[in-house]
Amino acid sequence: MHFQAVGGRCALHLPSLELLIDDDEALKILEGLGYRRVDVDFVALARQQIGSAEYRRGARSHEAPVVFDCSSFTKWLYGRRGIRIPRYSIQQYEACHSLSSDPFLAGDLAFRTGFHSWYRHNPSVGIGHVGLVTSDQTVVHAADGKRGVIEEPLSVWQGWEGFRGVRRLVPSGIRLLTIECPSDAEIETSDDIRWKILQHLPR
Repeated sequence: MHFQAVGGRCALHLPSLELLIDDDEALKILEGLGYRRVDVDFVALARQQIGSAEYRRGARSHEAPVVFDCSSFTKWLYGRRGIRIPRYSIQQYEACHSLSSDPFLAGDLAFRTGFHSWYRHNPSVGIGHVGLVTSDQTVVHAADGKRGVIEEPLSVWQGWEGFRGVRRLVPSGIRLLTIECPSDAEIETSDDIRWKILQHLPR
């Protein structure tokens, strides 16, 4: 499981790197090279934008965290976790996997129709809006120009005629780390970090 770096951060699933050393040793090597592990709380970060960020339809990604639309908001949140996700709500929907009996977890994405709803083949299942699910069964989302970023019960979304469900990007049970890379490091993916570690293993 590999991830694309975003803004100097990259998510890391250490077992996927197949390093043949334990996690502590791998992290010690990275620390010695100037890489730093950071803790990112999706929900706390999302809530910090309530009442402060501006909403504008078609907001550009580089305007975050000052200006958002719904999908640039979720893209920015995942980017802070070191996970690059697509830009538009329909693309984010397709990048995630559906949930059947799993309980919803913080960081899941909720989808519904919106001002414009996009679809691949069937207009009756269009996607036009996305928000971040919290462990309190609420959704934080960039709502509109009047309300900005808000938090509301997930049940409100589920009662929406155009509710399209909750989906998950990273399978449950996967332990990810977020690594902040040195400014002079050319890291495009988590696999690049693997080679940095291997170059510095004892010979």
